[in-house]
Amino acid sequence: MKGMQTRLVHGGDPHPRIGGAVVPPIFQSATFEQKAGNDYHDGEYIRLSNTPGHVSLHEKLSLVCGTEAALVTASGMAAITATLLAHLGEGDGLLAENRLYGGTESFISGDLQRWGVKVHRFDGTDPDSLKEPPPGTKVLYCEAISNPLCRIPDFQRITEWAKSHGIITVIDATFATPILFRPVEHGFDIEVHSATKGLNGHGDIAAGLVAGNSERVDTVRRCLNLLGGHLDAHACFLLYRGLRTLGLRVARQCENAHGLAQWLSAQPQVKQVHHPTLEQHPDHSLCQKYMGGLGGGVLSFEIDGSVDEAQRICTSTRLMANAPSLGGVETLITRPASSSHAGVEKEIRVAQGVTDELIRVACGVEDLDDLIEDLNQVLGESHG
Repeated sequence: MKGMQTRLVHGGDPHPRIGGAVVPPIFQSATFEQKAGNDYHDGEYIRLSNTPGHVSLHEKLSLVCGTEAALVTASGMAAITATLLAHLGEGDGLLAENRLYGGTESFISGDLQRWGVKVHRFDGTDPDSLKEPPPGTKVLYCEAISNPLCRIPDFQRITEWAKSHGIITVIDATFATPILFRPVEHGFDIEVHSATKGLNGHGDIAAGLVAGNSERVDTVRRCLNLLGGHLDAHACFLLYRGLRTLGLRVARQCENAHGLAQWLSAQPQVKQVHHPTLEQHPDHSLCQKYMGGLGGGVLSFEIDGSVDEAQRICTSTRLMANAPSLGGVETLITRPASSSHAGVEKEIRVAQGVTDELIRVACGVEDLDDLIEDLNQVLGESHG
């Protein structure tokens, strides 16, 4: 299968079909008959993420990501934490980008350091900031499109630098999805996703993904087996289903985000709009280079007003729900300061550009004109 959409639809399907079913069934069983010679990590058991439903899903995802192996987890944070814990120990160093999802930021700046991992920072948008790595640095961690300012690093320069120093590279590619960006093609060792978001695309499960070469993924799998962050059978089925329309959804979400960003840029109530398809965005050229000019389905903007006004906008839209998450068929609007970055210390959050007045919109697949009208009626009330 060469085409991405064909891989999304047919990748991982069992042959012959089970009972003739065109849609693979749910394997609602915690345990399975054991095969002779299996060790602990090989016996078929739901917590070990190797039931028939898991195996089919892993095959589909490895095809889509272009990697040797894939592993689904109970959430995006399960994927991130298991990956870092599997590769870092007391005294090791983590070189982390200075703009990260709030949950990741809380984990690495709190728990990892408490457990003896030394955390260092670099600016992903300034590759020249990568010089001699701090002693003991073992892993570099960054994001494909940052949340919520939509910054894009220079991936090739980052991975070339890391490889020259023998450092493992991990990237959170949730915002990009494999439709826009496949990390393995740019030298990354491991990619992680919150599959709750675009990969599933329907806002009805929590799930995560780890993908990379077989050795790296197996290292994470063995850690996950003991942490218990497996994906349940029904969620496996729903994620498998959601992946089939990923390409179609991402195309429409990107179209809506670009159109909404252009419209917002012309509104007098808006101070600044963040989306990499806009020529004034600092990473516009990198968006062209790495993502074919498509900047993903999420944008953010700052209003010329107070935090109370920003909150009023988020709670007054009619189509857009005031809720966290992204990548679904419905458009969501929220203030990152009170959602994705609520657990981050204000000083750190503001330094990252996440102000109290910043508003994030995660576009769905509705008609663009209706989304513009939805925002127009609440922005109009600001100066009405």
